[in-house]
Amino acid sequence: MTSSLKITERTTAGKREMRKLRHNGLVPGVIYGGGKEPLLVSVCEKELMGECYSLAFLGHIIEAQFGPKIEKFLPKEVVFHPVTGRPIHADFQRVSGDSKVRLGIAVEFINEDKSPGIKRGGVINVVVHKLECLCSPESIPEKIVVDLAGSDIGDTFLLENIQLPDGTVAAHPERDSVIATIVSARVEEAVVTTEDTEAAGETGES
Repeated sequence: MTSSLKITERTTAGKREMRKLRHNGLVPGVIYGGGKEPLLVSVCEKELMGECYSLAFLGHIIEAQFGPKIEKFLPKEVVFHPVTGRPIHADFQRVSGDSKVRLGIAVEFINEDKSPGIKRGGVINVVVHKLECLCSPESIPEKIVVDLAGSDIGDTFLLENIQLPDGTVAAHPERDSVIATIVSARVEEAVVTTEDTEAAGETGES
C-alpha cells in the first residue's frame, strides 16, 4: 500500500523553528535508517491527521522526492499533544525492496454469522489483536483474516493453521501461537467477574 501523504525536506531545527512550523500547519518529523543520515522533514498537519487514524497507516509505504532521489519509508510513530490532541512530531523509517520491516498487522475475524458456536451463544476470546510480522515493504498486508465459518465452542485458532499473505511471516510464532478461541459466554462472564473482584480487592488495599 502506498500513501499519498506529502513530505518535504526542511533545513531548520530548534524549538522556535518547530513552533513556527506548527503555526503554519506543518508537523516536524525525521526520516532515519537505511544506513543514511537522519533527514529532517515536515508534513502537512491536515493530511497527517487524515491518515494517522487509519488502522493501516503504519503499513503504508510513503514515497517522496528529495532532490534527484526518491525515497521510500514507513511511518513509525506520531506524537500527539497531550491536551489538544494535535500531532506535534512524526518519525519515519527508510525501507528498500530487499529489506524486511517489522509491523503489527491487525487481525480481522469474518463470518461470525456462519459459526455454529457463536449462534449458540459462544463468544470470540481474542488472544492476538495485532500479529507482529516481518514483511516485504512492497507487499505489506492490510490485515490478517481469520475465518470463523464452521467454528464451534471450544475451537482454537492456531497461527500455524492461518494462511498469511505471501512474503509475510510471524515475528514471534511461539509467543503468538494461539490467535483466538471460541468460548462459552458463561466462561467469559466468569473470567470478567473474577478480574473485577481482584481489581476491587486491590483498590481496597491500604
